[in-house]
Amino acid sequence: MTASRKKTSGRRSLDASSPASSTAEVSARSDVITNLAAVDKPFKNPSYKATKKYRSLKQVLALEKNNNPYPVDFPTFWSIEAPPSLLPATKYCDITGFEALYTDPKSNLRYHNVEVYQYIQELPRGTEQQYLELRNAHVVLR
Repeated sequence: MTASRKKTSGRRSLDASSPASSTAEVSARSDVITNLAAVDKPFKNPSYKATKKYRSLKQVLALEKNNNPYPVDFPTFWSIEAPPSLLPATKYCDITGFEALYTDPKSNLRYHNVEVYQYIQELPRGTEQQYLELRNAHVVLR
């Protein structure tokens, strides 16, 4: 029996009737999909009513006041006043933004390494003041 069967690649052969049958299948499937919306769902409670979605400003403020576990004077991360740091402020390169280890004595520009220093030496006059202006260290003549 199996010897008389033809081996096929598993694909359906295309007939003239196949496009019509495929559109009928698609329309039948779409009917099923639209009918699914009308079907009762056993996992949903039909008597369930959603809670109120919005609260008034008075309700929000009252809840916030009652739910705060700390008193008003309790120190938090935002309310702690700390003294200034004992460490020196970190200085950054005016050109690259990396940590600046050096300062050019002529232009007062901070720089990171030799390549940046060479770039600073090639800057036209007045450009240094624009870089210094970015960190509010420029000279203003009145």
